Amino acid sequence: MERTGEPLVQTIEITMNWSLGFHLRPVMRFVKYARQFRSAIRIKKGKITADGKNILGLLLLAVAWKSKIHIEVEGDDAEQAIEGIKAFFSTSQKDK
Repeated sequence: MERTGEPLVQTIEITMNWSLGFHLRPVMRFVKYARQFRSAIRIKKGKITADGKNILGLLLLAVAWKSKIHIEVEGDDAEQAIEGIKAFFSTSQKDK
């Protein structure tokens, strides 16, 4: 399928299933992973939106256990990025 130059946008909602939430160690690993993609990654919790490639911004979201976050990926590799992000959050926290 050929695209017309408009960036592809993919969104998902994730419920944080790690008992310690999205704390420093998994945030650092997520940012390292997210930076592999060319797409812009934005994570929103409540009214706050953070750049998915910025450690401090993600920590400021204070994503606790059972919190819901919305992730929006925009760019030419958005499909690959969203699938990778789903896999990242579906693994156990022990893997993080």
